[in-house]
Amino acid sequence: MSYYKKKQEEAINLRKFTKEFTHSDGTKSIWKYNLDKYPNGPYEVEQIYPKDYQTVEQKIKKENKKVSKYDQKFINPANGRLISYYRAKTLGLTK
Repeated sequence: MSYYKKKQEEAINLRKFTKEFTHSDGTKSIWKYNLDKYPNGPYEVEQIYPKDYQTVEQKIKKENKKVSKYDQKFINPANGRLISYYRAKTLGLTK
């Protein structure tokens, strides 16, 4: 049994705050919260991209210029996965 009472810490009640996340590809996300406006989550999310940022589609298109037609890669629009030239041809993605 303890002879003293532990001091209860007062809970900090923040109603407006922001959280910043930096991702491995260099992008930065800023999540803005206002619990008076929207108590379930952020009311605004801002994405900041670096100057040399390229999407996956842009990277694949750039790499496809360097290789032959049969070694090119494509993105399947149904599921977003990479597919080969022959599969893209059967799906009608190439000519």
